[in-house]
This record gives sequence, structure tokens and C-alpha cells, in this order.
Amino acid sequence: MKKLAMLISVLLLVYLVGCGENASSEDSSEENVIKVGATPDGYPHSFQEDGELKGFGVDVIEAIFEGMDYEVEWVLTDWNGVLANLESGKVDSAFNFALTPERAENYNFADSYYNSKAVVATAKDDGNIESLDDLEGKKLASVMGTNFENVLKEHYPEENYELVIYESIDVYYSDVISGKVDGLIYGREQLMAQISQKDIPLEVVDEPFGDQPVALPFKESKENDALIVEINESIAELKEDGTFSEISLKWFEVDLLED
Repeated sequence: MKKLAMLISVLLLVYLVGCGENASSEDSSEENVIKVGATPDGYPHSFQEDGELKGFGVDVIEAIFEGMDYEVEWVLTDWNGVLANLESGKVDSAFNFALTPERAENYNFADSYYNSKAVVATAKDDGNIESLDDLEGKKLASVMGTNFENVLKEHYPEENYELVIYESIDVYYSDVISGKVDGLIYGREQLMAQISQKDIPLEVVDEPFGDQPVALPFKESKENDALIVEINESIAELKEDGTFSEISLKWFEVDLLED
């Protein structure tokens, strides 16, 4: 009887140790997953092709966390959903997020991994807007939740134009092409890739403006602050070993680190 009791005790101990190891393994796995908010139609930063999420931003962020032994879990919504999920804590961070003074009041940011610029574009051969000094009285389209219209106001505060806010990128492209609005404000990188890769009949007016650092945002906490330190180390390594330049050349044929 004593032997049976001892055997049961040993088996119970083995079971409990095994459960503890499994729990520890699961906890470790969960700790090494980071949720990042993104849009499924933000070519070339993030887009779906054959059921796979691809893009410049996808490659960059996965490279950052791969160097830290983290797995990225992408949470896909429209841009307003990305912002809402970040604010509510449903995601840990968000992709292609401009670091602005206003946003820095609400979030802590890792180091920027590239600088975005804004552009104004019109329908090809339209001639309605030939320079950024011709915006007086024009209708300019912008996407809800983006920061490009603020960048334009900052650099051309005296221009009196009407902003038309759109929820969908596709609709505002077509409205510019059809002449429903005179032009649009958007990110240089996204727009140039759309024009060259998808043959969209738009053309950029004048020069890009508004250098905006793009970085990963996090809610303020000790855990996130420690994570940001790791991210910054990974970013520095990827810039130094040429990985960032390779990703940039792949998507834009331009090294954004030097531009």
C-alpha cells in the first residue's frame, strides 16, 4: 500500500512539473508575440496578395522583430480601425505611423525607421494645379485619419483650399481622375509606388514636402519602454547591416535612408 501511495505521489509530481513546463512554454510564447495594426489595402506599405500580407512596412517591421525573436501578429482593419485598436490596447503598436508632436503626447515612440514626405497630385495632364502656389480655391482630397493635410497646412498656411475627406483610397483616386476634385494630398512613397506599379493616371505637382519621421508607437508603460530599447537596438543593427536599404530598394528603387 505504501509503495502504491509513493508511486501515485511520484506520478502526480511528474504531472505537475510537466504542466508547469507547458504553462511556462505557453507564457513564453505569448510574450514573444506582438500585435501590430495595419491596413490590408495600403499598397505598397501593406497589402494582401494570395492570402499573404506583403509590403514595405510589413518587411521592415517583421525584420525588426525577427532580430528580437518576436513573432508579429498582424491585425488588419481600415486606418480608423488601426487608430481605435491602438488607443484601446487591442494592438501593441501600429505600422506606418508618423511621429508628430501631437501623437508624442499620447504615445512613446521607438526610433524612426524612415522619413515620409507628402505630395499633392492631380489627374495626369490636367494642368489645373501646376505648382503648390496654385491651390487657392481648389478642392483637395485627403484620407480620413492621415496626417498629410496637417503637413500641407504647416508648409503652405496662406493657401486657401477646400479639403474633402474620404474614407477610401480607391474612391478618392477615381474622383481626382474624373475631375470631381482638383487634386489629392498623400504620402510620396505610397503614391509613387501606386503610379509606377499600377499605372494610375496621376502625376505629382511640384516637389515633396514635410519630412515626417515614421516610427512604432506604444502606450506608456515600463514594459513598453523596455521593449522600445530592444526595438531601437534592432533598428540600429538593420540599418548598419544594410537590411533596411535592401527592403527600400526592393519596393521603391530608392534608398529611403539616404533620401
